[in-house]
Amino acid sequence: MAEIATSTLDEVCELIVDCPHFTPEWTERGYIVIRNQNIRDGRLDLSSKSFTNKVDFERRTKRAKPQAGDIIFTREAPMGEVCLIPNGLECCVGQRQVLLRPGKNIDQKYLFYALQSPFVRHQIFWNEGTGSTVSNVRIPVLKALKIPRGHQNEEQIGSILSVLDNKIDLNRRMNETLEAMARALFKDWFVDFGPTKAKMAGRPPYLAPEIWSLFPDRLDDDGKPKGWKAFQLNQIAEHHKCTLKPSAVPDELFEHFSLPAFDKTQSPALDYGSTIKSNKTIVPPEAVLLSKLNPEIPRVWLTEGTDTNRQIASTEFLAFTAKEDFGRGLLFSLFLDRRFREILLSMVTGTSKSHQRISPPSLMRREVIVGDEEMFSQFQTVVEPMLKRICSNRAETRTVAQTRDFLLPKLMSGEIGVADAEQSAQEAR
Repeated sequence: MAEIATSTLDEVCELIVDCPHFTPEWTERGYIVIRNQNIRDGRLDLSSKSFTNKVDFERRTKRAKPQAGDIIFTREAPMGEVCLIPNGLECCVGQRQVLLRPGKNIDQKYLFYALQSPFVRHQIFWNEGTGSTVSNVRIPVLKALKIPRGHQNEEQIGSILSVLDNKIDLNRRMNETLEAMARALFKDWFVDFGPTKAKMAGRPPYLAPEIWSLFPDRLDDDGKPKGWKAFQLNQIAEHHKCTLKPSAVPDELFEHFSLPAFDKTQSPALDYGSTIKSNKTIVPPEAVLLSKLNPEIPRVWLTEGTDTNRQIASTEFLAFTAKEDFGRGLLFSLFLDRRFREILLSMVTGTSKSHQRISPPSLMRREVIVGDEEMFSQFQTVVEPMLKRICSNRAETRTVAQTRDFLLPKLMSGEIGVADAEQSAQEAR
């Protein structure tokens, strides 16, 4: 980077506005407040929104109201996360955030990626004066950050990296849709008993004839389809409890399923045994992982097999495989179902909200589903292609993300040219 020109962040921004230093009143609806928890790995995630009232919104936007192309920078907890404000979003910044408005002398997307480059992040996290890491970014330090300049190539660099991120986002949204389809199908068949109720009401079939004919045409005295029975979790799934100590094989590279990895990208981390201090659960092939910690946060992980590395999971995850005649599609969809989540919430132990857990033995004895083996088999047949597509999209996303992370620092430093980067990006997509 020594031969690359730089500008300070202050020089390339039209505005650098610190957040108002007061906590807004939280409301059930109203005006969106961007919180640090909504910003991860360069992405704005508003799946869980926070709101405030009009008065506090106007107080928080008095100096500057976020507009499309602005960048939000988190000063601490976590530090150095960034996101772009999309078109059409009316919002205000939350606590411990700074609003950056790129000036006309720099491309918005280029600045967004430059702030994620190793060159800039080193400045954010490292105090050159004391030789130690820092826990928050002061405004004078933020303004003085040196931004690498690509000059005439900046718009192209921002575009190349943005195309890769768009592909990652497309795969993520596609997987959300596929999961929603599996949930909806499960709910209709095994919770609402939709086909049976449709037959009782004389409504026309809405499933393939070979599947429709398998549903009973009436409910029994308990309100479930005639002939169906209730199953405990231990009747449809195996709970795998074998563990190993990764540090005993320090040079082995593991695929490590952990809570942070799930929350970040839903891709296991690649960790050497020497870096993993505690025992981990061995993840069997075709496993579905279910978090036993804080079940109000749904963490259900569909694992993908590998021929390269052994797979292990945090003991906060319970590892299950479906028993014969049931299928992982049934298990995965069951774990995603709202009613199953309510069962988990009714079983939590621990007084601290951050350390609530469920008891695996108790969970295994709970009745979790009503049906019969033939319907379970049919469900698996319908859902399995969705699961394969989810796994395929995740694999593609990892390849695209690796390409983006490889190209970003090299483009910023000038080590790789735009033409070569475009070729690499095209191959990754």
